[in-house]
Amino acid sequence: MKLTNYNKIISANWKMNGSLSLIDEFKRFFTKNYENLNNDIAVIICPPATYLYKFNEVIKNYNNIFIGAQDCSNKENSARTGDISASILKDIGCEYVIIGHSERRNHYNEDSDLIFEKIDCALKNNLKIIFCIGENEDEKEKLKTFEIIENQIKNIFSSACTPLNTIIAYEPIWAIGSGKTPKVDEIETINDFIKKKLKSKYNDNFSNNYKIIYGGSVNTNNYKEILLSKKIDGVLVGGSSLIIDDFSKIVNFNKY
Repeated sequence: MKLTNYNKIISANWKMNGSLSLIDEFKRFFTKNYENLNNDIAVIICPPATYLYKFNEVIKNYNNIFIGAQDCSNKENSARTGDISASILKDIGCEYVIIGHSERRNHYNEDSDLIFEKIDCALKNNLKIIFCIGENEDEKEKLKTFEIIENQIKNIFSSACTPLNTIIAYEPIWAIGSGKTPKVDEIETINDFIKKKLKSKYNDNFSNNYKIIYGGSVNTNNYKEILLSKKIDGVLVGGSSLIIDDFSKIVNFNKY
């Protein structure tokens, strides 16, 4: 199914967490519950790179469950010890890669030029991207949220990006791991703003088809309200994606 045809996208970012036993838990969950999952929901699991190949074995027979990497190099295969190229990720079964996450920007000083190059490498190797954008707490307090988001789209978003290969994840930095989340109507307003800027950038109606998901302290207390919004196309889940019972509720948000 084309990316634009999914009703909701639920992505799990395990960050630097996980284990083989956790993968086995997910395997048992999918084996038992896959037939009950809605076919119009895409589930993307992004474990650490060391577990990608193992997880691909778990989900290879499921049409709407995918694996994604948490990052990729901005270079093709070369003498770069420790890096993982987009082509290697594609070769081991990845369909998606997260690019521009605030933890990469902040902890590893990834700037706009580097992120642009990573997006370019990923798309050239037929990976779809989950492109993270969002403001920090200081920028929010100074009412610069829309300015920051506009600049991130303008300076980083590649002309090769389309609604068929790119998911936009609005992740306010101040909400990640903090337990704080913006109100649903605030997220909706920001999503409308993003769509408006994309339409202006590309000057076409197709840009309105971009899937825009929300990330930042998504948990069992707030997932349903977020996912029931018609203006929010899904969620990027951190800590709650490591707890199979919690993630099960989020994936089955419309059945509880």
